[in-house]
Amino acid sequence: MALWLKKIQRKNPQNLAQSKWYLTQEKSGTVGIKAIAKEIEGRSALSLGDVQSVLSNLVEVLPVFLKLGQSVNLEGFGSFRVAVSSEGTATPEELNARHIKGAKLRFLPSAGLRRNLEGITFEVPAETTGTTKA
Repeated sequence: MALWLKKIQRKNPQNLAQSKWYLTQEKSGTVGIKAIAKEIEGRSALSLGDVQSVLSNLVEVLPVFLKLGQSVNLEGFGSFRVAVSSEGTATPEELNARHIKGAKLRFLPSAGLRRNLEGITFEVPAETTGTTKA
């Protein structure tokens, strides 16, 4: 199975008269917890309801540990952590919480998950059907 790509044109933010073409993934849909639970149910002795409950609880519990400043490692899948960005100051004494620009959730896939994606193939459309993005 191949990942479908599309061609899009993006303008240079510093010079809107310039643009280049890029390949980007053509999204083929979204998979939710129910579909994932159904797939896991078929591979295990657990019922669909049990799997859905575990996945739903994971979604609820994961932020609890992240808010405590912990990294969450799901062995074989990857790890999640919170990354904070802040403005710099001349001295450490000036630095405080007001300098925080924001926090983002970071995911680092496990080596096994990355290996499972190594054989991915791509299909590129012959014609230009993308749209212009700023």
